[in-house]
Amino acid sequence: MMGDNEQTEVSEDTKKPSFISKARQKRFVKFAVVSTVGWGINELIIFLMMLLLNHFYVQYVLFTVLFLAVEKILLAAGVGIVIVMIYNYIINKIWTFRKQEQMVDFATLPQILKFALVGASGTVVNLGLVHLFAVIIGWNDYLATTIGFVVSVITNFILNDIWTFNPRFGKPKTVED
Repeated sequence: MMGDNEQTEVSEDTKKPSFISKARQKRFVKFAVVSTVGWGINELIIFLMMLLLNHFYVQYVLFTVLFLAVEKILLAAGVGIVIVMIYNYIINKIWTFRKQEQMVDFATLPQILKFALVGASGTVVNLGLVHLFAVIIGWNDYLATTIGFVVSVITNFILNDIWTFNPRFGKPKTVED
């Protein structure tokens, strides 16, 4: 049986911070801004790529790889995703997760790979929700894509915050004299 002193030993100072802290909320807003700008950049890239591809190629299918037709829209979307993933990584690293970056040194390649893996999983979540709401349930396409985008931003933020940019996974910075 615990004594009275043992029960009251946990002070307010040693409490674990809430998962939804003010700092995390601030990071989420920044992450959402970066993601929304990235979405706009992605749409612009797709639009410009389609203009370019439509100018040079009349057919919809550009080429075939292992019996899979590579269509213009897939190429345009792929280019957009790669460019926006690089943009999102850089801006989130220097703005959204700046304090974490100042606390520790992250190995760049593993961090980029984590960010890309999180982004890919977010894309799967997004497309899965779009399929569910637009194709299976029959909701409006734009409502379905908006829901997919919002949910993927939330899941991407959580995964990047607790894994990609978490100071526990970095090397503590040494103070130079």
